[in-house]
Amino acid sequence: MASHPSKRHRQRQCIIECLYMRDVQQDVAVETLYAWYCEEKKDASDILPSEFVSTTLYDVVRQQPLIDKILEKHAENWAFERIAKVDLAILRLAVYELKFAQTPPPVVINEAIELAKEYASDDSKRFINGMLDRIAKEVC
Repeated sequence: MASHPSKRHRQRQCIIECLYMRDVQQDVAVETLYAWYCEEKKDASDILPSEFVSTTLYDVVRQQPLIDKILEKHAENWAFERIAKVDLAILRLAVYELKFAQTPPPVVINEAIELAKEYASDDSKRFINGMLDRIAKEVC
């Protein structure tokens, strides 16, 4: 019997879905995207709106230039522009949590891998794990 994802995991799912939407629709303000997202999910979600989701989402977006520099530095043998948008959303959230939220690195890496299992490919799981392992050694 599979266990149900924790509330925090489901909130992280919301954040990466919003980050993905923002990457696809860059001309729309993140606050507007979040409002649309909450409206779309209102019947299916017991976790929205959420202060954790909105605060973390807005903070990730605000810190994105620094987060992307960290990602670019550690994307060994990989062009940053070629990173899949879903992978990038997962990585941005994870780097934010490692650097700014003081979430323990094993928790961040485990959550990112779980999100990759749900949203990305097997190759993405390995890529995300390797990136976050290198980043955690530097920023933590």
